[in-house]
Amino acid sequence: MDLKKISVIFATSNINNLNFIIMNKILRFSLLSLLTIFSYGIGFADEAIFDFDTNYATLFPSLKGVSSSSSTDGDFTQDATTCTVNGVSFTVSKSTTNTANRIWSTSPRLRAYGGTITITAPTGKNITAISFTLSSSNPKWSVTSEVGTLTKGEWTGNSNSVILNITSNTQISKATVTFSDASSTTISAPTITGSTPFVGSTDVTITGAAGSTIYYTLDGTDPTATSTLTGASPLTFTLSKSATVKAIAVSGTLTSTVSSKDFTITTYTNATIADLNTYTADKQFINLTLTNAKVVYVDGYLVYVREGSKAAMFYNTGLTLALNSIISGNVKLDFTLYNSMPEVKKNSDTNSDGLTITPATSTDLDPVSATISELLSHNHFADLIKLTNVTITKEDVTTGDKTTTTYYANSGSDKITLYGNIALYSSLAGDGKTHNIIAGYNGIFGGIEEIKPYDVDGVTMGLNTITTDKDNANSPIYNLAGQRVNKSYKGVIIQNGKKMINK
Repeated sequence: MDLKKISVIFATSNINNLNFIIMNKILRFSLLSLLTIFSYGIGFADEAIFDFDTNYATLFPSLKGVSSSSSTDGDFTQDATTCTVNGVSFTVSKSTTNTANRIWSTSPRLRAYGGTITITAPTGKNITAISFTLSSSNPKWSVTSEVGTLTKGEWTGNSNSVILNITSNTQISKATVTFSDASSTTISAPTITGSTPFVGSTDVTITGAAGSTIYYTLDGTDPTATSTLTGASPLTFTLSKSATVKAIAVSGTLTSTVSSKDFTITTYTNATIADLNTYTADKQFINLTLTNAKVVYVDGYLVYVREGSKAAMFYNTGLTLALNSIISGNVKLDFTLYNSMPEVKKNSDTNSDGLTITPATSTDLDPVSATISELLSHNHFADLIKLTNVTITKEDVTTGDKTTTTYYANSGSDKITLYGNIALYSSLAGDGKTHNIIAGYNGIFGGIEEIKPYDVDGVTMGLNTITTDKDNANSPIYNLAGQRVNKSYKGVIIQNGKKMINK
């Protein structure tokens, strides 16, 4: 055989083998790269997917775990920014409410209750759409945006950064962010800021790209470069009525997409404690007038205030209200029905500026005499009451291997449930004697009227102090039998005088 031919065949064979090896390595590298991309939830070059249900640990590596009824490991105690996904970041702020923003133990995992969520694209890119995956069975969404257009679960616009304001419980499983080059033929949509809801008036500021002109409307129509409401960016004006503010930014021949934000004026309803006792539904923005009202019971930050023959519970209002102090004046609050009981809570306008609070001259209790029959007829809600000559009994109910003990105050055929402070009366149950009880009437729980004894036959527990939110979070937890339990206990619990269900 010709040696030259043999050499050519051999060389060709080696080249083919080398090409196969090179191509094999390229394919393996490409596959590895593709798998790496998808492992971080990235679909395409112009898309970033934040799968909080599946990838929360990768997205938020600083979290110790997830939150649940027995754990706060997933709470955001400070602003938290995800690792970038295709250059996009997702920042969840610390909550502005008493409930922490957090990663929950079940879907939807990202749960926000106050503060902001900020989505930011890489430099030179603008976000054009964000699609949020919510719970299909019970979608929770309370969000506003200062740029672009927002509907439930969907945002559209053209901006490098999108700030979402969380107004209450919002739960997100996944967020898909679409973005593109910040083209020289477009400019970012302006941001619209201002307080809502607001009292009286609010200053609205519209900020567009540097050097741009702002055009805006207040009637819900989309603005154009011929709109009559206009000014240089940043533009500020005062709004004194409810309106939808829509705005565009114009620079030369460039026009942004429309930004929109709803503003709502708040009107307070004048009310007295007697009025609160007639309300059948929750009501925001109450201007409560008090005339020589008296603080008759303080248990942590549960404060009972009586005026005339009616009372209401002041729950975590932030007001300093000591036992037996006298209150007159006006205070702005929100109203809720808690266990059928009239309750007021603080809002952003709550303060003591309009109140005159006269310090107590005595530490003696001032209960109103009542009968169990009156309590069962729902009189004296949120008041300190005194029952005279009642017996104390208990009933044990066994379900499976669990026995629950319930204590009652009895008068004839009438009885009412006692809870909390079990050490005051558990030893008296079934002794055949009559007793005098001073208690807070805390409302109806699960359809059952209940009172919380403070004093039995002159034996008291010192509850008349005001605690802080931190004290509340760390306060002891009891089951219905009065036994102290930890945060992992499942079922009905009592903490700071309030009942709740730990799931």
